[in-house]
Amino acid sequence: MASGDVELAIIGISQDGGVPQAGCDCVNCESAILDPRQKLHPVSCAIRGSDGSLHLIEATRDLAEQLSIASRALGMGVTSVPDTISLTHAHLGHIDGIGQFGKESMGLRNLPLYASQSVTDVLYTREAVSPFMINVIEPGVAFSPSESCGFTFTMVPVPHRDEFSDTHAILVEGPRSNLLFLPDHDEWSQTLEFHGCVGIKQWLASMGVDFALLDGTFWDKGELIGRDIREVPHPSISETLEMIGDREDGDPEVNFIHINHTNPVLDRESIQYKDVISRGWSIGMQGTSISL
Repeated sequence: MASGDVELAIIGISQDGGVPQAGCDCVNCESAILDPRQKLHPVSCAIRGSDGSLHLIEATRDLAEQLSIASRALGMGVTSVPDTISLTHAHLGHIDGIGQFGKESMGLRNLPLYASQSVTDVLYTREAVSPFMINVIEPGVAFSPSESCGFTFTMVPVPHRDEFSDTHAILVEGPRSNLLFLPDHDEWSQTLEFHGCVGIKQWLASMGVDFALLDGTFWDKGELIGRDIREVPHPSISETLEMIGDREDGDPEVNFIHINHTNPVLDRESIQYKDVISRGWSIGMQGTSISL
């Protein structure tokens, strides 16, 4: 990685509960308990700016391990302290690491935090804002997390079960490439209608997206045993594949993230994983980086 490059590292690919998930004895969770190398952290990314600054997207409970992954992937030493934090929404898995920036752990003050008004309202309600300099961001307006980082963020609103706050994807526009971070939304039909598009590829093209990290929580709607899938709405990977087909020349690179512990794509020998790969798409991997 050359000096001055903007680089994004994927430092978590799982749904909010992680892998292993508490109280679960499924094959994926048991495998991660027996072999900690198979542990998966809740979804999160880190970006190294062109000035060497570090910018975190989401603040999960696995913060210490994820900052270490970011430091190694981005060539920033053993462990680095982020210069900014940005949040997509207020569901627990995306914000339950917020307290670690405070006096009980890192003891930081005036760390810039970027989020929508409703997300910051949740943080104020929980009295979790003392380590931060809060910046309320309007959707659709590009901003630079720091003066010389070399990239911009844009909060892109998406429909999700917004019982606590609204929800956004984040468009990252770098010097050479654009990336969309979309860990959570309810249904493609709702998201595409909201943005006036008829297809996934059309929507991504309208934003100039070269890389897309897309919600891949479940493989299909029958995956949760003993629970109503309507409680946790997400577009399934199989549905997304049906809509986008095979990758063609000019299409962005798609990595599925926010993978639930029940999802068979976590097994690289599974038919489902091989189906994704055969179509030219990918499953996100912790510790990989993307040059922007």
